[in-house]
Amino acid sequence: MYRKYRKKEVITAVLFLMPAAVLFAVFKYFPLIDNFRISLTNWNFFRPEKTFVGFQNFVSILTSEKFWQILGNTFFYTIWSTLISIVIGFLLAVSLFRMRGHLPRILKTLFFVPNVTTASAMAILWMWIFDPDFGLSGQLFAFFGKESPRWLLTPGLAMWVVISLAVWRSMGYVMLIYTSGLAAISDEIYEAARIDGATQTQQTLYITIPLLKSTSYFLLLTMFIQAMQVFDIVSVMTGGGPYDSTNVLNLYIYQMAFGRSRAGYASALSVILFLILLACTVIQQLLTRGKEDEK
Repeated sequence: MYRKYRKKEVITAVLFLMPAAVLFAVFKYFPLIDNFRISLTNWNFFRPEKTFVGFQNFVSILTSEKFWQILGNTFFYTIWSTLISIVIGFLLAVSLFRMRGHLPRILKTLFFVPNVTTASAMAILWMWIFDPDFGLSGQLFAFFGKESPRWLLTPGLAMWVVISLAVWRSMGYVMLIYTSGLAAISDEIYEAARIDGATQTQQTLYITIPLLKSTSYFLLLTMFIQAMQVFDIVSVMTGGGPYDSTNVLNLYIYQMAFGRSRAGYASALSVILFLILLACTVIQQLLTRGKEDEK
């Protein structure tokens, strides 16, 4: 009876999981495999024939100075936007968690709204803010009798403007995740620390931050992967310019595929991006396990 029961249970589970498995296979795993096949060809979208070229696309990419510049831009954006968002989100969470009344709830909502707002709409707003002629930046500099920098047309400044938008959009999400982690820490720990004479700063450094390590690792992993795939805000705000100083991998893939009709080359770029994300995920998972084993 026990074996028959387990067999029926397995069959039932398979039947329930089958629709989801088919959807994943058709719309996720098959395109992933087919993308690798296309990366080994020279294919123009406007022509049906695909010429097999082996790993020539990968060789061309890895020997291209433009690719390494764009890869550097992507990592620069990813690292800084992730770290700044986590730091600001953590500080907001700690500050609001200690407050009482309705004000913290109102502030949490206000900080979280940009995260659920359409990225393209936020990018247009940011373009107006940093417009040197008619935007907020131009008006502020004019008030002090100065001329506003050409933020989005200056290679050294454009990427930081994009990063500032990414931070503004994500810090509310980070704040909410950290707030949930803070709620799980027992008040008795802080009370014991206060009795021993620990200041608020010491409590944050030696109690809050260590006890939120798992939350920090989760945010670091998820936000890093998300930032590596940035596309919309860069496409709207700068289009990758000036002089490719803000161009990132996802936008470069789009440009090669739909701008120059080099589908094979774009597919090879997609494979490289996938491998980079996979490697980063594995490394971060290994570091996380190492930290957990030390406990």
